Formats: sequence, C-alpha cells, structure tokens
Amino acid sequence: MGKFPFEISGKLVLTVLQDQVLVVAEQNYVIVNFRDHAAMERVLDNILPPSPSGKSSGGIAAKLEKAKDLNQDLVKAGLVLDVRVNNKTYVEFGTGSSPRITANAVFGQVGSWFKKS
Repeated sequence: MGKFPFEISGKLVLTVLQDQVLVVAEQNYVIVNFRDHAAMERVLDNILPPSPSGKSSGGIAAKLEKAKDLNQDLVKAGLVLDVRVNNKTYVEFGTGSSPRITANAVFGQVGSWFKKS
C-alpha cells in the first residue's frame, strides 16, 4: 500500500434518469465522467439537495465556496476527484489549495447558457 491509509479500485456506472455517469477509481484517484455538459447539469440538479428557499443554491460565490470546502476535504482525505465531461477534465479536486477549473469547464458553461431558451 502507498502513503494513504486505504486504496480503492473499481468501476461503476450510475444511471440518473436517462443519463449514465461512469465512475472509475484506482488507488486514491477517482474519475467521474459525464457524457456531455447537459447530462452533468441534469444529474447534479437531481442529486444535489435543494436549497431551503427552493431557489438555486446561491450565486457563483456560494458555489465556489462549496467547491473550496470539498477540495479541502479531499486534500485531507488524500483523494483526487477528476470531474470530466466527454472524457475531458472540467474540474480537479484534491490536488492543491483550491479546485483546478479547466478551460473546458468555462467554455462548457458558456455554451450551456446559449442552449437554454
């Protein structure tokens, strides 16, 4: 075993409504892959708890704060979480002091704004 107190290894396909999400884990590295940006949004909308007000869970600042908290928890646990869309990394948690957000995530989010009518 490596420097971590545990190792994980597995492959899991989750189905949320019509969307399949692939989760692959090896040692301390976990990849969560969504088919496309719309699938990621649908899945997250259906698995994240609703906000108490029934509205979206805050603005971008609130979401970034939650992402930073998740990142710190994963760093403490010694885990790396690589969130991908169509096999391209969007966000990587657990590798530094804050989540690493890629250009793919930025362009994917901007593109999703134009698809919503």
